[in-house]
Amino acid sequence: MLSMAALLLIVGCRFPAREGGFDSVHPSARLSAIERAARQGDRTALPRIVESLDADDPLERFLAIQSLERLTGTTLGYDHAAPRSDREDAVVRWLAFARSEDLAP
Repeated sequence: MLSMAALLLIVGCRFPAREGGFDSVHPSARLSAIERAARQGDRTALPRIVESLDADDPLERFLAIQSLERLTGTTLGYDHAAPRSDREDAVVRWLAFARSEDLAP
């Protein structure tokens, strides 16, 4: 398994930043936004990162959960490669976590 630092280095090299951040249609911009939030320790971005746990792109899901673990110290049982139904249950746990931290929109 790649370390977080190695993954962030790969992401930074392979995916140039584009406009739009979390709202971008470009996967590279969303990955950059997730990476930037984790690197900066930006807990206000937790709800936006949680949204990425439901992405179709497995790399986006992987980076999202690695970033959430870095920011919070937990995965809440989320596995980016699990079947969709299992991931959905974990996303519900993450949404509740974000609400409990007063971070949900």
